[in-house]
Amino acid sequence: MLNLINILDSVWDALSEGCEHASDAFHTPAIGTIRDGKPEVRTVVLRHVNREAGIIGFHTDRRSPKVQDLTTGSALAWHFYDRERKVQIRAHGSGLIHTGDEIADEAWEKVSPLGRRCYGQIKGPGVSSTDQQVGLPSLEALEAEEPSIVAECRENFCVIRSRLTEIDWFYLQFQGHRRARFTRTQSDWQSVWVAP
Repeated sequence: MLNLINILDSVWDALSEGCEHASDAFHTPAIGTIRDGKPEVRTVVLRHVNREAGIIGFHTDRRSPKVQDLTTGSALAWHFYDRERKVQIRAHGSGLIHTGDEIADEAWEKVSPLGRRCYGQIKGPGVSSTDQQVGLPSLEALEAEEPSIVAECRENFCVIRSRLTEIDWFYLQFQGHRRARFTRTQSDWQSVWVAP
């Protein structure tokens, strides 16, 4: 028998697994923002899960349009789906931008030289170009920690943290689907069954 408390526990366990393991289906969720009154959706890599604080997050290029979306309105939607588990998780929360603070510095220290290279491309994400090449910096320079190259990449690095306010859990089964919604209160989560 499914229990709402156990379901919420399983959600956070699944998010933690997705954050830790690249092969996990929850490692690459889709996120949605609003731009000019229209929804924009894209896939990101789940990089942070803090169950106690109710926060999840990802990294991006600070020049990315999604960062601008979150500057003009902090609402962020998340979508996770695991075919094996037969579970879909949708969540809503804020989208807090971290660039030159301790949160961004701590995350940057964990990024490999190959990962750091992505933030050194000449043009920002979404900028029109006549060339398919993006002009990445030298991997050798990053591995050697050449200060000017590392600083250039770090300048474009951005961490997005999302404090979740609502989680919608959906479980597919042929005997009848199950769905539950969890809404953040001041100190905990309020839970309720929802018609699938």
